[in-house]
Amino acid sequence: MSKIGPAVGGGERPGGPDAAKKLRRRNTLLQTGALQDAIFNSANFSSIATDAHGVIQIFNVGAERMLGYSASDVVNRITPADISDPQELIARATALSLELDTPITPGFEALVFKASRGIEDIYELTYVRKDGSRFGAIVSVTALRDAQENIIGYLLIGTDNTARQLAEDELVKAGALQNAIFNSANFSSIATDAHGVIQIFNVGAERMLGYAASDVVNRITPADISDPQELIARATALSLELDTPITPGFEALVFKASRGIEDIYELTYVRQDGSRFPAIVSVTALRDPQENIIGYLLIGTDNTARKQVEATQAMLDQRLRDQQFYTRSLIESNIDALMTTDPQGIITDVNQQMMALTGRTRDELIGAPCKNFFTDPVRADAAITRVLTENKVSNYELTVRAQNGEETVVSYNAATFHDRDRKLQGVFAAARDVTERKLFERALQETNIELEHASRMTSEFLATMSHELRTPLNAIIGFSEALKDGLVGDMTDTQSEYIGDILTSGQHLLSLINDILDLSKVEAGMMALELETVDVGSLLAGSLTIVREKAAAHGIQLESETDDHLGVLQLDLRKTKQIVYNLLSNAVKFSAAGGRVTLHARRVPRATVGTLPGAWPVHGFPLVDSESLEFLEICVGDSGLGISTEGMLKLFKAFSQIDSSLARKFEGTGLGLAMVKRLAELHGGTVAVASAEREGSLFAVWLPLRTPDQAPGTPQAAGTATLPEELRRATARDGQPAPEHTNTVLVVDDDPKAVEVIAALLPTSAYTVVRAYGGREAISLAQRLRPDLVLLDLIMADVSGFDVVKALQSNPDTAQIPILVVTAKQITALDRAALNGNPGRVVRTVEKSGFTHIDFVAEVRRALLPQ
Repeated sequence: MSKIGPAVGGGERPGGPDAAKKLRRRNTLLQTGALQDAIFNSANFSSIATDAHGVIQIFNVGAERMLGYSASDVVNRITPADISDPQELIARATALSLELDTPITPGFEALVFKASRGIEDIYELTYVRKDGSRFGAIVSVTALRDAQENIIGYLLIGTDNTARQLAEDELVKAGALQNAIFNSANFSSIATDAHGVIQIFNVGAERMLGYAASDVVNRITPADISDPQELIARATALSLELDTPITPGFEALVFKASRGIEDIYELTYVRQDGSRFPAIVSVTALRDPQENIIGYLLIGTDNTARKQVEATQAMLDQRLRDQQFYTRSLIESNIDALMTTDPQGIITDVNQQMMALTGRTRDELIGAPCKNFFTDPVRADAAITRVLTENKVSNYELTVRAQNGEETVVSYNAATFHDRDRKLQGVFAAARDVTERKLFERALQETNIELEHASRMTSEFLATMSHELRTPLNAIIGFSEALKDGLVGDMTDTQSEYIGDILTSGQHLLSLINDILDLSKVEAGMMALELETVDVGSLLAGSLTIVREKAAAHGIQLESETDDHLGVLQLDLRKTKQIVYNLLSNAVKFSAAGGRVTLHARRVPRATVGTLPGAWPVHGFPLVDSESLEFLEICVGDSGLGISTEGMLKLFKAFSQIDSSLARKFEGTGLGLAMVKRLAELHGGTVAVASAEREGSLFAVWLPLRTPDQAPGTPQAAGTATLPEELRRATARDGQPAPEHTNTVLVVDDDPKAVEVIAALLPTSAYTVVRAYGGREAISLAQRLRPDLVLLDLIMADVSGFDVVKALQSNPDTAQIPILVVTAKQITALDRAALNGNPGRVVRTVEKSGFTHIDFVAEVRRALLPQ
């Protein structure tokens, strides 16, 4: 019989008081073979012993139970490599070759190489059962040596982590198996006598518990290194289970084993330093040949790693539960009705809002097709199909029908969701109650209709006011101009003076009315830009021409300096002229006799907008919405009275003047600069003023530069025959008056006074006037008389001027008759498009506001020219 080795003895000191007694007790345990039987016959460990060549010699019952082979199947037939995973053998051989820097052959050599070199070797290996199934095992390998330390075989002890197998009885008798088991550092092997006093305490127990064998052998029982509270709990549980009183202590640890019952349980060991660790303990009773219990064997494995895994898993489980609770809270707190369905549209989950919306319980909803709860199941089913095709659907309108019949319009939004392998799991859908939104949209629609009606009424009111106010004034101005020009006979000097005053006052009143109506349109949002290609140089020159006569009358010098590269731009011609005219008119008005008015224009970058040269204080306004990077800068300066800093703050406000005495002296209302600011902002530009008292003022306007989208035709500079210089050019060729001849002119207006004013302006030597007092009469007379020219008002009660144009141009007999629209209405781009939307001659237009007798006659002659 082989010797056990020094470690098995637990560190006994020879020569002690009871040394001989203890040695006899230990030898009795070993010589009886009881310990070997307990180890080899344990079903919790596989013990496989081989010869030096690796051929299996012993295959214990634990190995048979774990691997499914009987001993006769393998003994003297195969090696342990034949029941191991071949890929793991290759991997192990490769790793060991690198680690030990020596070639190792995959196979049995890879399993025992370290042990053959005296290196402790414990590793994980996958065993292959007889039926082909596999299981992981922790394998401890020990080389078996004879008395001369020659290797006579190998012992492989394996466990599947529920128990450790004892070695075969035959090897124990040889003495090598004892050393292999008791010297293993991966298992705590504690053997006691029948009373529980520790007799053997192996190196594994020393490593795990921190005690030396000498600290515990013949001194304490395993109960002394166990958690006392667990011993009490175990004794209590076993007493109830086995219906017999069990004392807390060692008895609780071995009671089942003493009754022949296999016993494996979890126990907390207490180390020498007081720290604790969980262990899985397998307890076996040791018996002599007469089956008398002579002691107990407790084999334990450290369960800390598994506990840590369990703790980590528990933490993850808790975190998952917390996340699920959080997610559920989000779902339940959502204002929308939420649900999930499978790909077939069957509801798998809902929130409280969905239950409230449908009036049904969760159990009633889950498992039912979601389309069943909508008024239009086909449309609802189409939504599911669409989201499965497109992965999502947004703002899909459906109507939910509750159990009580109540219907709710919802906005259905849905998206598909997948598992981590991108496999479709179903659809997540949200249904938002949009009843209030629908009511709001309906109310908003009704409000918009009302606003559109109010806007239309405002437009009609402004158009009517424009016509009704300007028409009588045009009659006054027209008759006054006819009298002043002597068209109805000579007058005395006094009469001429009075007529001149009437004409001047009428023109001033018409200017005020125009400003008020224009400002009203801007404030009401009724005025829009009508962009056209404009020669800026010609526009500025024409504006100077308008004020030149008044400036000359007061000895005011006009100076102009414009950039040579202004070229043609996209501007609203009429509004730009109004801006420049208002600034020039103000400058002339407020300049003393002998003063100076300057007009400057240039292109500037956006960065300079709002800045003016000189040391005068500047009052300006920020740019409105404009993305332009370049601007047209127009500056009008004067050497007039100048304005204080406080006074500049009052400028550009409607009906606001710096000093009321100035209003009386210069006949101002404060509308001109307000219109300049509004019209500049309508373009996307801004205004500013710089001034100092008794030094003068400088007003500036910046308009965004817009170049024509395509090469322009002939640029417009004076609009529709309101610029005197351009219109005068139409009256003569080569500086000589155009030849006069008698032309029949049909004058059309439903206001008799307006007809007479127009008739009075036409020289009787050159024109024969036919009068029509309404649109219907005009159509009839034109078809009958075929006049050379039709002078037409647009706003008439019976048939509008637009309809008269349409009727005449749709008739081949009258389609080529020239038509000149003469109206108090402001002509828009839409008006021009409507007038020229029919085949025939181009319809020209002239506004009554501001034209003179000479201008009017020149435009009539121009209209008669052949096209």
